[in-house]
Amino acid sequence: MDTQHPAIEHHYCNDNMTSACKRLLQQQSFTTQDDIRYQLIQLGFHDISQSTVSRLLLRLGVAKVPNAAGKKIYCLTTENEPILINASIASQIEFVSHNQLVVVIKTHPGGAQLVARLIDMQPHVDILGTVGGNDTVMVAPKDITRIDQCLQIVKQRLGLK
Repeated sequence: MDTQHPAIEHHYCNDNMTSACKRLLQQQSFTTQDDIRYQLIQLGFHDISQSTVSRLLLRLGVAKVPNAAGKKIYCLTTENEPILINASIASQIEFVSHNQLVVVIKTHPGGAQLVARLIDMQPHVDILGTVGGNDTVMVAPKDITRIDQCLQIVKQRLGLK
């Protein structure tokens, strides 16, 4: 009797679930994690919790972005491709400034996580990292003496000049 090791079987199931989730996101628009969970259950993946869906979305690099109607939907981002910033992202930004220590990006409510992710997805030598809240992103420069260069890089990444 040929049986697989349970851990291998579990990993295989997770890979299938990840692929299924990716296909769903490519084919449909979802506004809640529960909608994604329901569709995965319909595809035969049982015992899926909301936290499992959350981990899947994180693994796939999914962001919640406004669609053409302004409704926020889950959207795949591909880290291996250059990020093309469109007008809808730039329109989410109220201002970008710095205080000699950190660059601050003020966004419309709910926009900070996406903006932080967009900056983090393409590392730059002058950027140490980002922290995104609800409507504010803080970008830490690698060297505070190069804060102006960091500000310009951030603006370029966001399609602002």
